[in-house]
Amino acid sequence: MPIYVGDTTYSDSGLNQNSSTYDTAVQLNGNLSVGTHMRSSGQPSFYATGTAGSWLYSSNFGGTAWREIGSAMGWTVSQTGAGSYGFNTSTGRYTAPVAGHYYFYAQAYYYNDNNSNSGYIHWMLAKNLVQSWNEGYSPYTIYGHGTIANHTDGIHVHAIMFLSVGDYCSIYPYWGGTVGRFYSDYSLFTGHYLGPY
Repeated sequence: MPIYVGDTTYSDSGLNQNSSTYDTAVQLNGNLSVGTHMRSSGQPSFYATGTAGSWLYSSNFGGTAWREIGSAMGWTVSQTGAGSYGFNTSTGRYTAPVAGHYYFYAQAYYYNDNNSNSGYIHWMLAKNLVQSWNEGYSPYTIYGHGTIANHTDGIHVHAIMFLSVGDYCSIYPYWGGTVGRFYSDYSLFTGHYLGPY
């Protein structure tokens, strides 16, 4: 059974096929190896959390309106396959090192100081700071709009997003007022590469 990689064809004899298994492996730039099992090493992925150790209001990110969740978080990150791209702890952006579809997830521990309607937040992901990345639509969520007992349940968002090399994804919420806040250290922003199609 030949294997086609780019413009190269690896024939059965070149792969040393014995008893329906391959004894040797083909390696390409450390990203693909074919041996007894097919696997991908160095696949782009990351998970980040805040370490500021404090409650953060809209004013920490520039006030009410659409605001990127950036350096005020005190981000720390673990990542693989980033190359010269990946997650930037100063901006809170994940920049794609490889073109393709990515899965992203973001969550926060949110609190509405006075349970008012103005304490809401549209918790969103954006592509290159554009909310309408989803076929021209914005996949809105709303949390904290008139809560009871201050705590907002389950603030999270996830998406599968196509990124070209150099495109980025970031948490980009709309702050409805000045009385909502989230705790930096109880947050999570994570993602991984799914594939080219």
